[in-house]
This record gives sequence, structure tokens and C-alpha cells, in this order.
Amino acid sequence: MYTLFIDTHDKNVLIILYKDGKIVRKEEIVSANKHSEVTMPVIDKVLSGSNVMVNNLDNIIVVNGPGSFTGERIAVTIGKTIAYCLSIPIRAIDSLTISALNIEAEKKIVSLEDRNGAYVGEFDSANKPLNDFRYLSKTVYEEYKQSNEVINNVEIDYELVYEYAMKLNVLNPHEVKPLYIKGISALDGKKS
Repeated sequence: MYTLFIDTHDKNVLIILYKDGKIVRKEEIVSANKHSEVTMPVIDKVLSGSNVMVNNLDNIIVVNGPGSFTGERIAVTIGKTIAYCLSIPIRAIDSLTISALNIEAEKKIVSLEDRNGAYVGEFDSANKPLNDFRYLSKTVYEEYKQSNEVINNVEIDYELVYEYAMKLNVLNPHEVKPLYIKGISALDGKKS
């Protein structure tokens, strides 16, 4: 069973091909804000380099954010299109959960920083979010880090990510939506 993992939420484009949960091929490139130009060629490189045709795919896992507005849309759109056209399952996982999966602790606080602040998620030891993810401005984030142990550079075990993602609900491709940083920050003050 072949699964394609697509992640364009950050500066890099990461494409992984799994066979029965094991990594067959992994390509990660720094795209210099050219995700729209490089993602499909990287997918093609991963598939053709593994002698796998797109029609051989059985599952899609897509990272739906948080991250750059354009970057998230690229992975989500490509993943949805492949899943829809092939009538195969698609699952979405966010980048904060991916980080939390790779940390052993009772309480895990992970972040994705950008130039204006950070997107923060708090998780329990079973990787369940303790509250809604939040976007904190740079000043608020710096204050938050003073009283909380925040981890933002985590070594990722992508076979562990596969195991976790395959337990997530299969989504209708039309239901897969990007998780935008700016969208959450706009809603942050409106959820009481």
C-alpha cells in the first residue's frame, strides 16, 4: 500500500512516499517561496524515482498548516486533487501535532514561529490538544515563553507521523481545509 505525504506549510517542500508504513523515498528542498513551481516536480521525482505511478497510490496525508498562506494551499490543493481523482482516502494533520508526536512529556507546548510571532499548541502526553491553537504576536509570544517551556525545533520521525495519521479520520477531499495562521489570529479574540 503506497501513501503520499505532502508538506508545504513552511519554507521547505517535503514529499514522502511510504510503502506499508515504511519510507520508500523522501525529498525535502528549500523552495525560496517557489512552492507552486517546485512541489509537483518533487512529487514526480519521488514517484518516478521509486518506480511508482500516481495511480498506484492508496492514501494521501497532507499537512494542512499552520504556515504560509500560499504554502498551505498548495499541499492541500494537490492532495485533494489526487485523492478526488483517484477516489482514495485523504487525511489531514497539522504541523503542531506532528511536532508534539515526537516529544516525550506530560505536557508539550510547541510553536511555529514567523517574523510577526508564533502559532502555539499545547498538548497532553497522548498528543491531544489541551486548548485551541493560538497565534501570538511577537511581544506576547516572548512573554509567553518566559513562563512556559516552548519547543519549536523537533527532530521528526516520519514513520511515527504515518502511524498516527493513519488513525485519523478519512476526510472527503472537499472537507480538507488549510489552517491559516492569520485566520486563527483574527478569530483569537472572538472566542470567549
